[in-house]
Amino acid sequence: MAAPAKAELAGKDRSMWNVVDTHTDALLRLSDDAPRLLNDRHINEAGLRSGGAALIAFAAFTDAAAQGTPSLPLGLKLVDRYWRMTEAYADWMAPVASMAQYEQARAAGKVGALLTIEGGGILQGDLAVLRLLHRLGARMFSLTWSNTTELGCGCASPEDTGLTPLGFSAVEECNRLGIILDVSHLSDKGFWQLLEHSRQPVAASHSDARALCPDQKRDLTDEMLKALGAAGGYVGVNYCHPFLTNSGDVPAALEDVVRHIEHMAEYAGVAHVGIGTDYDGIPAAPKGLEDCSTYPRVAEALLKRGWAEEDVKGIMGENFLRLFAEVCG
Repeated sequence: MAAPAKAELAGKDRSMWNVVDTHTDALLRLSDDAPRLLNDRHINEAGLRSGGAALIAFAAFTDAAAQGTPSLPLGLKLVDRYWRMTEAYADWMAPVASMAQYEQARAAGKVGALLTIEGGGILQGDLAVLRLLHRLGARMFSLTWSNTTELGCGCASPEDTGLTPLGFSAVEECNRLGIILDVSHLSDKGFWQLLEHSRQPVAASHSDARALCPDQKRDLTDEMLKALGAAGGYVGVNYCHPFLTNSGDVPAALEDVVRHIEHMAEYAGVAHVGIGTDYDGIPAAPKGLEDCSTYPRVAEALLKRGWAEEDVKGIMGENFLRLFAEVCG
């Protein structure tokens, strides 16, 4: 999949890409005492300000088993970190919960910060929590992490029973509230059930192509990619080494990220693919993409491979912004 016209790299301004990263775990790395983005992390202040960042998703990761803390208090602690972080960086970062707020942030020269929820266990079986999270600014929500919750099965569940009745109700409530449903980490059956039941297009905020890594159930099949694109959805390429190379022993690099983007664009459509790095949630970043300052290298690599500039701008952020405007606008 490549655009016919060769784009020129000379004189390109890195800030032009308006990068959107639809999944980071930076909130996990913040201190409760001083929620600051440290320079030794994937997501850091200097990198965001130099790498063309326009909108960064900050996930509240709430899996109790993985964290050793009950999901609801853990999730609320991370939501508090999000708000304290945006307050600490108010001179260059702004919380964003709608397209109007995004446009205001960009007009003021600020990076937008989008609050998302990773793992439906935070609800503890009560949709009232979902409504409160919406009031706190959450605009993307995944029903599960890789495990099973009261809402449905994750991709690592031993038996794939799909969504629960409460899970279907959560899908309907997210549609009503204007929260993007995130299918990353869902089981295969849950994916298809959610896609069929949702009245709004959905996102896979940080997933890759299973056809290129057949052992990785976290990745999406070609059939899933086709259906996601046909429904107006979105998939953000994940920088996790095993999801890119099919092996935890094989280091990933920029070229692997580009390979997955091109494959996903072939099946989902070029207007439905973007970047969802999983920065600060992965042990190591791919070679050449060590932190958020390197976002523009993906754009540069796609241009070198013959992609049209309009399509590259879509991958770097505009594709997700269209979905964001439709669901949350």
